[in-house]
Amino acid sequence: MESSELTTMEKLLPLAERYGLAVVLTFILLMILVVLVRMIIQGDLVSRRLLEKAEEDRDRLQAILDKEREELWEPVLDVFKSIKKVEKSDGSDSSCGPDGSK
Repeated sequence: MESSELTTMEKLLPLAERYGLAVVLTFILLMILVVLVRMIIQGDLVSRRLLEKAEEDRDRLQAILDKEREELWEPVLDVFKSIKKVEKSDGSDSSCGPDGSK
């Protein structure tokens, strides 16, 4: 045992003698319960079932968003591709200004 654990035990044993062991253990277990509830509320402690469900939902929704993004950007990419084809067929230099001067 470490010295910090021993000092903690030395502080708790007189309390156990004075108030009774059951009261001290109840107080310690209550503190542990408060810490666990606090961890659950803050999201530090999540059950494996809920975590896996949340990950599955995230993956499913990400797939839906990727599909919608692809459908949205497909026409835009087609326009850019057609612009590049027109520029290549014109043979014009993209560094020219609107009046044809460089």
